[in-house]
Amino acid sequence: MQRLLKCVLALGCLGTSAMLVQRDITTRQSDEIETRMLSNAAYRDGLYLGKLARAAKREMRPPVGRWSRAEDRASFAAGYRLGFKQHVDEE
Repeated sequence: MQRLLKCVLALGCLGTSAMLVQRDITTRQSDEIETRMLSNAAYRDGLYLGKLARAAKREMRPPVGRWSRAEDRASFAAGYRLGFKQHVDEE
C-alpha cells in the first residue's frame, strides 16, 4: 500500500512540474513575440495611429499604404487594430 502511495505522489509531482515548465515556456515565447513586435517600426506606427484614430472617433480603417512591403503592411495593420482596441478598453 505504501509503495502505491509513493508512486502516486511521485507521478503527481512529475505532472505538476511538467505543467509549470510548459507554462513558463509559453510565457517566455509570448514575451519574445511581443518584444519583437515592439521593435518593429511598422507595428509601433500602427499602434500609435490606431490609438489616435480611436481618440478621434474615426472608424477602424488602417492606412496600410504607408508601408510598401507586405510584411510591414501586415505588422502595421496588427498594431493599428491593437491600438484601436486598447484605446476602447481604456475608456
